[in-house]
Amino acid sequence: MKAWYDKIRGFFREVSEEFWKCTRPSAAELKESTVVVVVTMAILGLFIFASDCVISRVLGLAITR
Repeated sequence: MKAWYDKIRGFFREVSEEFWKCTRPSAAELKESTVVVVVTMAILGLFIFASDCVISRVLGLAITR
């Protein structure tokens, strides 16, 4: 049975190996991803704004009657 410090050492060795397999995105990939995120957030924001307006109007009509 392995000692706990051997398990910890093995864990960090595996993390280090996986870390060196990672690659950084290029500038073009980073710009493309940023545009996708900004556009998606804008669409989501507009959807939430429109839903809020509709729900507020419906509730306003329901309360005044």
